[in-house]
Amino acid sequence: LRRRRQKNGIPTAAIVGYTNAGKSTLMNALTKAGVLAMDRLFATLDPTARKLTLPDGRDILLIDTVGFIRKLPHHLIESFHSTLEEASLADLIIHVCDASSPYAYEQITVTDELLERLGCAGKPVITVLNKCDKSADMGMLPAKENSVLMSAKTGDGTDALLAAIMRALPNIRTEAALLIPYDDGEFAAEVRKTGEVKKEAYLENGLFMKVRIDRKTLAEAEKYLCDEDIL
Repeated sequence: LRRRRQKNGIPTAAIVGYTNAGKSTLMNALTKAGVLAMDRLFATLDPTARKLTLPDGRDILLIDTVGFIRKLPHHLIESFHSTLEEASLADLIIHVCDASSPYAYEQITVTDELLERLGCAGKPVITVLNKCDKSADMGMLPAKENSVLMSAKTGDGTDALLAAIMRALPNIRTEAALLIPYDDGEFAAEVRKTGEVKKEAYLENGLFMKVRIDRKTLAEAEKYLCDEDIL
């Protein structure tokens, strides 16, 4: 299923966070996924993926994941490998925090540490301060870039979250080296239009391009991938 999603080129966003932070409620609010949402440890064990069409018409795949806990034992990391791996392979991380919890600061720290262990450093992250309708004091929470106040239960803050996702999408690009045959100038023009060209060189057997492109274009360009050392 993951290989199929990657082939389709739709960006993916993994919804992560401490257990019971409201991840499944958020998934249901955005996509009507019908994911089990209960006040119970590890209520979500299997990754659930649903497509979300953003207000600007672009699609993104949201993936619900198992809730984190402090000092997650090694054997549990192995047991939950498939769902935790969704975070490491996602293009975007949506980190849901229960802002009403007296342990919110600690839970954010735990999630950040586990994301780093999973190899997610450097990925764009949107922090959703959930249950803000219940929170009396937000001042004790750590300052986070690209954060959104929200109540997944009531829907307050949904527009702000969608806007944050749309802002993050243009940054979801991959750097690649391509050697495009001269008889496929149409594709070269498409790459220039949709991607960020860092280098071009006209070689004997085609046009070399070093570019940053989205996943859809990368999938289409797979047959033209080359080694940058050919220059």
